[in-house]
Amino acid sequence: MENSSSQRKLAAIFIADAVGFSRQMGENEEGALRALKARRDIFGQAISKYRGRVFGGAGDSVIAEFPSAVDALKTAIDVQGAIAALNEAGPQSDRMLFRIGINVGDVIVERRNLFGDGVNVAERLQTLAGPGGICISGSVHEQVRDKLRLEYTDLGAQQLKNIARPVPAFLVGESGQATVPAKPAAGKPPAIRHWPRIAAVIVAVALALAGGWFYLHPWWTSKNATVETSGPPIIAVLPFANLSGDAKQDYFSDGVTQDIISALGRFSNLSVLASGATAKFKGSSADWTELRRKLGARYVVIGSVRRDGNQIRISTDLTDTDSNLHLWSRQFDGKLDDIFAVQDQITRNIAGALAIKLSRVEQNRALARQTGRLDAYDYFLRGRAQVAIYERANNLEARAMFEKAIAIDPHYAAALARLGETYLFEVTEGWTEFVNVALDRAEALGRQALKLEPELAEGHQLLAFIYLAHGEYDRAILEARSAVEINQSNAESYGTLGAALMWTGDDEGAIAALEKGRIFDPTPRWEFVFNLGYAYYLAGRYNDAIVILEPITGDSSNYFAYAILAAAYAELGRAAEAERAAAKVKHLWPFFTIASFVNQWKDEKSRKLVADGLAKAGLQ
Repeated sequence: MENSSSQRKLAAIFIADAVGFSRQMGENEEGALRALKARRDIFGQAISKYRGRVFGGAGDSVIAEFPSAVDALKTAIDVQGAIAALNEAGPQSDRMLFRIGINVGDVIVERRNLFGDGVNVAERLQTLAGPGGICISGSVHEQVRDKLRLEYTDLGAQQLKNIARPVPAFLVGESGQATVPAKPAAGKPPAIRHWPRIAAVIVAVALALAGGWFYLHPWWTSKNATVETSGPPIIAVLPFANLSGDAKQDYFSDGVTQDIISALGRFSNLSVLASGATAKFKGSSADWTELRRKLGARYVVIGSVRRDGNQIRISTDLTDTDSNLHLWSRQFDGKLDDIFAVQDQITRNIAGALAIKLSRVEQNRALARQTGRLDAYDYFLRGRAQVAIYERANNLEARAMFEKAIAIDPHYAAALARLGETYLFEVTEGWTEFVNVALDRAEALGRQALKLEPELAEGHQLLAFIYLAHGEYDRAILEARSAVEINQSNAESYGTLGAALMWTGDDEGAIAALEKGRIFDPTPRWEFVFNLGYAYYLAGRYNDAIVILEPITGDSSNYFAYAILAAAYAELGRAAEAERAAAKVKHLWPFFTIASFVNQWKDEKSRKLVADGLAKAGLQ
């Protein structure tokens, strides 16, 4: 029963939250508090102007309610514009950005507090806005679109945390950036700042202004200003050469390569091959025609990394394999502290050289960094190199590296997700008897990572596999789709989605996802191949299942592949081969039963298809 002093009503809820406030407090507490106070004054004046009522919030957030959605959005626009002007006029150390979310919904007002799902939705929406941006719900959009002539970017229905139904969401302004910072001087690209101080909005504006090759390089002629493509161009980033004179530094050059691949892969207008597809060309002298033929890549990026103490030099070269035209080459020199800014500049220049039209949402995703600490990043790269070996000892070594990275930076989302992955691998590879303990630990780390960085594909991948292990198929599919949406060139994301769809009986959907993943990584892990083989079997494509599964049965402990091979052979009438595969299954897993094996699938149709084939192969 509601308190007699409470009031239920329909209202426009406005929630703002400071970006990176904890980090700013850690770096300069006095300066951060001074900057926050100045911005709170801006909020107070604007909210009062448009008849809003402030309900407080945490030290770095603001909650208010308005009688109309139009008033709430006008307040947000005024606030972001005033804050942008204040940031531009003040010292770099005092700059502060806010995300704003607005929703219209049912709320309960109790004295100085505001409650209800309407408030929760607004809180979740602000996390979808970029720094300095505004995100509104569909209910707000309906009320403001004909009254406030702004640009609205439809994000579609968003599944928000702890909100039962998907919520339509829209970014306000030019792809979510409601304010327009001052333009740089004509003919001069925006300055690159050190990563710990770089604001995502500045990077976004730089990319938008880049727009094409002519802006980044004024001397480039109009004849070559735009690269013509018939679809999303495929880019191959070859492993950057380690010129440090120390083979032990390979992990660093490989890590830089992988991070550039990941950043470019988050642009939906680009298709970027995974590192596994290009690894065999490390140190290769293959010509562009050969690379075009073997990789199917229209563009190739090559580069090198030279690390000497605290100094780093990264050289890069972008080539059009059709014309053998060198579109762009650059050498970056600086201190290791600038490594993140250098990687961002490389990504930005490649995008600009290809004249890709990019939304600010994608730009912020691509250039997001989860740490400002180079030592944490170094441990992260070491851990990532170890976990890729897929051996128990290396998995434990990777865990130690990720834990060191997190000890340095507890808010390092990517390291948290990768640490969770080491616990998941303990389960999938049979390296622990405490399965539930490992899964619980992995899930907690995945959730923590996504709380810090909702746009982290690896976090969504991790939770998808956790949910699969628990038999929560619908939640697994939702997480897998989120991973694909974030990075549409990530083979692992497609592999995760394919696995989730396959285990629910959607064989055609699984095949589509997994085959798409193989475009970006022709040499994926055995689990990826295993799931594709299973999907082929469920679709009745027995020959395809055999062709893809036979090569991975060299793993003597992999009775899963032998089981489906036995069933596929039996369905094709290849009795002798089916019998041999069935015998291998019984040898590797004496306790094998058809009933327990097929119980992994959610739907009865899949269970029956597999059970019939296994029975024909002589298994029980």
